[in-house]
Amino acid sequence: MKTSETTNADTVRRFRSLLRALERETIRPFDSRNRCCGLTLSQCHTLLEIGRRGEIFLVDLAGVFGLDASTLSRTIQGLVQAGLVDRRPGERDRRYIVISLSGEGQAVFRDIERRFDERAAAVLERIPAPRREAVFEAAALIAGAVRAENESSGCCPGGKGNASR
Repeated sequence: MKTSETTNADTVRRFRSLLRALERETIRPFDSRNRCCGLTLSQCHTLLEIGRRGEIFLVDLAGVFGLDASTLSRTIQGLVQAGLVDRRPGERDRRYIVISLSGEGQAVFRDIERRFDERAAAVLERIPAPRREAVFEAAALIAGAVRAENESSGCCPGGKGNASR
């Protein structure tokens, strides 16, 4: 690990600790007692991504999550069996699978979106109004820095993100 004077080891550990706390608190509503409308966390994320896009090729959806299509297929299969997702061959190339929400899936999507909007509004209410823009800027800055680091180096030595190393 390379650190400068402004990012010494203590600063790095403090930042990591804050990120982990944010992650834990963000996903806590999805723990085993409070599943997202009866869905697992991965099913919920998948349903939300499909809902936001309307329809998407399975391979493209897998790319959004950084997974291979076969891994994501298991999650999709559970959503198909639950009647929330439709799956069909692509019109131009039948090897490509098109994923979209069923009517019931759209209703669940809207309900989850409403719940998340309500939760986000409640969280925002806890942040003083004059500081909210700074929070948005900081969150965008962190997300961009994490994305850039992920794209440039991957997460784990020898892992999927470091195939070229």
